Amino acid sequence: MNDKQSHSPNAVIKILALLSLVRWYNVLLIGIALFLTSLFLLRGDFTFQQVLTDTRLYFQIIAVSLFLQAGYLINAFYDYEKDIINRPEETIFGRIVSKRTCLNAYVILILLGLGVSFLLGWKIFWANFFFSFLLWYYSHRLRKINFLGEITASLLAIYPFVVLTLLYPYVTQTFILYGGFIFIVTFTREVLKKMVSLKGDLIVGEQSIPIVLGIKSTKYILLLLMLITLGLIFYFLPGVKHDTIFYFFIFISCLLGGALYKLYQAKTPKDFDKINTIYKIIIGTSIFSVVLLK
Repeated sequence: MNDKQSHSPNAVIKILALLSLVRWYNVLLIGIALFLTSLFLLRGDFTFQQVLTDTRLYFQIIAVSLFLQAGYLINAFYDYEKDIINRPEETIFGRIVSKRTCLNAYVILILLGLGVSFLLGWKIFWANFFFSFLLWYYSHRLRKINFLGEITASLLAIYPFVVLTLLYPYVTQTFILYGGFIFIVTFTREVLKKMVSLKGDLIVGEQSIPIVLGIKSTKYILLLLMLITLGLIFYFLPGVKHDTIFYFFIFISCLLGGALYKLYQAKTPKDFDKINTIYKIIIGTSIFSVVLLK
């Protein structure tokens, strides 16, 4: 009886550690984003009721969620040493789960994701298989290549939404422009993350934009990306000035203004982490703003 009691807390802690590693909150947000995108941007001639009761959509969201969790696990596997340097307080759970457990859980999640994808037909199966392969190859190789890593991470962020067009082939200009907006915002955040993890990248010998180009040049790149994002927003504004989404874009513009001000002052990784937090808010609110788009 005592043995069971002594082992059960360890099991609970390991489960909590795995949940932390798979970033369940990010996966949940992306699942919500996929659902809302299908309902409000890609629905086309389908009715709300048809989309709400479409089991294919739910299976696809489950498959993507499984692949994303697997992606976070393999990323944690490759990033273990660097994360201990960059985020010692946030990697306590990560140290509880062994690398072998990470790999085993990764394989199980990938197989489950492919199994669910098989139920959706060959087109989506192969699209999802490619997604799972890219997630692994990004963690294994691409993220270590300057610029290509950040671009790939940003493309992986919008890839599941592109796959949705296999279910609902109703692609509008709004969908494309919004996808471009999300890509630029995600790419900016990827560069910011490299500024935050600069110390760890230097110690483990990983090449990144700020290491190769320097902090000053990277700040100019971030400035350009922020101005491009504002340009996209200003492109949207005239067409939505009488809609509720107009106020969302004003809110995002204010956040970007704050990010630009912080960027001007930024000198340390903590400064760039504050800008990163602003971008987390931008991405989070952008997910729910889909319901306001036409």
